[in-house]
Amino acid sequence: MENLLRRYARLVIAAQLKLVEGDSLSINTDSSTIQFARLLAKEATLSTRQTVMIVEINHGKVVQAYPIDPAEKEIFRPPVRMVVMCHLIDLDSRPYLSDIDLNQAKDEVSTLSQFGLLSEPVFLDRRIAVPWANIPCPGYHWAAQLLGKHASDEAMWQLFSALYRLENDWASSFWEEQGVLLEYRKQRLNALGESRFILEGDGWSLKAKQAKQTLWAGGRSKLSNNRSFVPILPMQSIHTSLDCTSAEGSFNASRTFQVLGREVVGAQFTIKDGKVVAYQAEQGQEALAAFFAVDEGARTVSELSLADNDTMESRYLTKSIHPHFGKELTTSVVFGGFSIDVLATQQTDEDVDASNLCRSLVRLEIPVGDSHLSLKAKTSGGDEQIVMYEGIYTETGGV
Repeated sequence: MENLLRRYARLVIAAQLKLVEGDSLSINTDSSTIQFARLLAKEATLSTRQTVMIVEINHGKVVQAYPIDPAEKEIFRPPVRMVVMCHLIDLDSRPYLSDIDLNQAKDEVSTLSQFGLLSEPVFLDRRIAVPWANIPCPGYHWAAQLLGKHASDEAMWQLFSALYRLENDWASSFWEEQGVLLEYRKQRLNALGESRFILEGDGWSLKAKQAKQTLWAGGRSKLSNNRSFVPILPMQSIHTSLDCTSAEGSFNASRTFQVLGREVVGAQFTIKDGKVVAYQAEQGQEALAAFFAVDEGARTVSELSLADNDTMESRYLTKSIHPHFGKELTTSVVFGGFSIDVLATQQTDEDVDASNLCRSLVRLEIPVGDSHLSLKAKTSGGDEQIVMYEGIYTETGGV
């Protein structure tokens, strides 16, 4: 176990945060993940030769903050180069299945936050300008959602290790290559310009238009000084925002997913003028009703996220149960608020409104990827490109 955790810490340092000498790392953690925070901090000092600050948080308030110093005395340490941040996520802190009162839950922001349903706040003048990452730590309740209630610690770590490719020392190289692949896909799709999309599954079809002045995003992020980092692992998806009035057609969820503590099974949606006008589910329809009742934008088709359907994530994450992995397990259609990282030239709220983006308080990824899924992109010049076929991105079908 110790070796696996150390390997995970080194993956975070090398592949996600890409720490170098002089970086000043700050780790936000709950008390439940403090042990891994200490291990990560100690490993980080070997790369940065700088003090790492651990900040313990409880319900959003700082409980304590204390430093982990490197072996070198302060006089021999390099000058501080850049602030770097990460947040440890206890996967067991999510409520998962619950009998919470849905009518009450939909009106409480704190409850929506607990279930991971809040949209990213749109602060155009306060974008993070330092490397950062969200680092999940597995637990029994998370594993039990996927492996059954009798899941063992060994089975949990086998699952987590497979998702992060921790079985050997090549994890960093794997994710570096994956970052390059997703960068290539973004470049090709962005080269198409603003496009119209036709997403088709087994017996359904959904058409939508890419929002004006938006880009494909996801995977690696890059600062203005060209420093790259990976906010989330595993990374399999890229995404773009849609004109919030453009979606037309229907689509079906390809997997079970959770909403406000309920499992939603066999969900189907009909879309007109960008919004859900009809829906049904074999199970969990009342949870969908509660979600859609939060605000008018919750019914809006706001985003398209692409992820191959033949990955380790797709095979092991058979259900969408935690928002950290929501986009990574397969292709999804998103309801609610847009992702701020797709913005291109927008500087003001008026610019955002001109792109016709959805500003809902909440958002929800609906998995649609399977072996029947295809995606076509039609450019403004009339060219048609096959982007996905049988659930897989087509590297030869684009520009």
